[in-house]
Amino acid sequence: MLTWLVVTQGALAGDTTLAWDLTVKGVNVGSRELTVRTMDGADGQSRILESFTDINGMVGPLKVRWRQRMTAHVDAREPAAFTSVVDQNGSLLEIQGRWTPTGWQITSTTNGRSRSTDMPLSRVDLSTADLMDPGSRYPLSHYDEVRVLSAESGEVMVGPVEKLGVSEVTIDGQAIQVTGYAWTSPQGRSELMFSADGWLVKYSQQLLGIQVDAVLRDPPPGGSDDFPVAVRPPKVEALDL
Repeated sequence: MLTWLVVTQGALAGDTTLAWDLTVKGVNVGSRELTVRTMDGADGQSRILESFTDINGMVGPLKVRWRQRMTAHVDAREPAAFTSVVDQNGSLLEIQGRWTPTGWQITSTTNGRSRSTDMPLSRVDLSTADLMDPGSRYPLSHYDEVRVLSAESGEVMVGPVEKLGVSEVTIDGQAIQVTGYAWTSPQGRSELMFSADGWLVKYSQQLLGIQVDAVLRDPPPGGSDDFPVAVRPPKVEALDL
């Protein structure tokens, strides 16, 4: 039992990097990369999420350049605290969101001018950073209606959650079983497909009034039980009496 516990802990802690290809109407317009750093602590596991999104392409007659760099920290029992910097055609927007036991603290900075807002816990359930966290304690499956703080715009969007059931996504010839959810906000309908281990495999969302589709470039990592762990039997040493 002790050997299993040690192996499991070592398998969970570490870094995992994923990449999604982004398309609009089947045309590649960019990519999104995410690195999840997992650390073991006294209160459970915490994670640091580092994400970079780069959209650079033609959408119809329009040239679109949209970039986002986001860093989020997730404690064992709290929604993600994040800092997000968005560059939209040269215009910068920085958003900071932090959960506290008494409410959310949200700060937006545009053109060097900052505005801070305190919101009660009842106004925000989670952020878009939590949707990328494979170990989130705030999955969409917990909600019939959800209030989401956007790390892309700083807005809080409210809408119903619809369970789409189980389906398969094929990546590099490998069939990945996913569970889907649809979330409809004032900005439009989003669909998100998660693996059994909580990884966001495929999604579709409105961005800049455009429907952007994303799918993982490679299959998501499996859980700790997806591969055998070789454990040698204990060595027995005979001693003469």
